[in-house]
Amino acid sequence: MDKIEFKKFITIIDKEILAYEELKALFEEKRELLKHSKSGDLGELDNRIIAQNNIITKINGTRQQMSVEYFNKDCTMTDYIELLGYDNEDYKEQLTERKVKICKILDELVLLNNQNVELLKHGITITNKMLETIVDAFAPQGSNYNEAGKTDTHDLDMWTVNEEI
Repeated sequence: MDKIEFKKFITIIDKEILAYEELKALFEEKRELLKHSKSGDLGELDNRIIAQNNIITKINGTRQQMSVEYFNKDCTMTDYIELLGYDNEDYKEQLTERKVKICKILDELVLLNNQNVELLKHGITITNKMLETIVDAFAPQGSNYNEAGKTDTHDLDMWTVNEEI
């Protein structure tokens, strides 16, 4: 790979890194929305996350095409470093720096995603508990009768007249 091709390749990887950083920012924004229970904005944010993921997929596809053109296979960053590093130490260093950045961002994305999933689960649990409370408040009280047709609670004991019906 000559210097011009390598610069094109590095540019693609840099675009990929930038796209992942933008995705990370969206995941951070989502975490804040979930923490502050602003679920109304989640739909629009999820659409932006999907759009960003599509951008990453396109950039990754371009990188894969370049990889196949130059090396006849889709390579990992480690493969690139091994294949290009022997001829030029500068190539190896540039690729290693970018590999470290990508790995760091991906680790952060995984962590953010896991946090968001846990926040969503917690929100669902809270919502279910609230719904149970509302349903219980409006449920017919007939379910409190025992087999004899009397209530299991002793609410009648508080009446001044206690008569069986």
